[in-house]
Amino acid sequence: MLARLSGTLQRTLLQSRGTFARRALCSSSIHYQEQANQPALAQKLERFAAPKTLTTYKKPFSPRKQYLFREYDRYFAQSPAVIIVQHYNLSGAEQTEQRIKLKAEAQGARLMIARSKMVQAVLRDTRYENMAQLFSGPSAFIFWDQDVADPLVAMRQAMDAIQRQRKIVVVGAVFGDVLLNTAMLKDFVNLPNIDQLRAQLLGAIQYPAQKLTAILQRVPQRLVGVLEQKAQGESGKPDSE
Repeated sequence: MLARLSGTLQRTLLQSRGTFARRALCSSSIHYQEQANQPALAQKLERFAAPKTLTTYKKPFSPRKQYLFREYDRYFAQSPAVIIVQHYNLSGAEQTEQRIKLKAEAQGARLMIARSKMVQAVLRDTRYENMAQLFSGPSAFIFWDQDVADPLVAMRQAMDAIQRQRKIVVVGAVFGDVLLNTAMLKDFVNLPNIDQLRAQLLGAIQYPAQKLTAILQRVPQRLVGVLEQKAQGESGKPDSE
């Protein structure tokens, strides 16, 4: 009798677990469907051709894929810069720690674990199409979903925040329309900020004028010195008469 009750209880638990899983899956599908049906008000990437809407089997993409496509599209369209990285055996706790660190130290930067095929589909027929080749294997990207005062400083801060994590390797970046490899990115983030560049430019412009002014000021002083020396020499000569 006890064994029969135990078997019945197990079947009941399995049925309830299956019902819960189906409900969760259904609610997830409804969430993605609602997101997919919302009007696209966010900024989008400009494309040379319309994106694909059907699979190779002539079936519409799932609501989840439509949702991810739209989210990736928005991230790349609105971010002033994107840093592409590869991650190796990065645990969930390490991902959370890295996200918190980037948000706090790099002006709200965000780390997104990417589905490489989906990202490549998003970047196809856009000005960032050459960036798609960097998304291979376990990829992720760092982006900003808000305006930053100085994107160059924000990129430098993001690089400093992730360099201590050995499981993350930077493979490239995009700033504006320019694709940067790793070496170019390191040189780029080490450039002085806009205020320092302005000061250096102003100093380069002012230096010739200051040098010319100093030379012009020394000429009268030297002339006066020569005349004084000549006057003193003439006054020291004996009268020939």
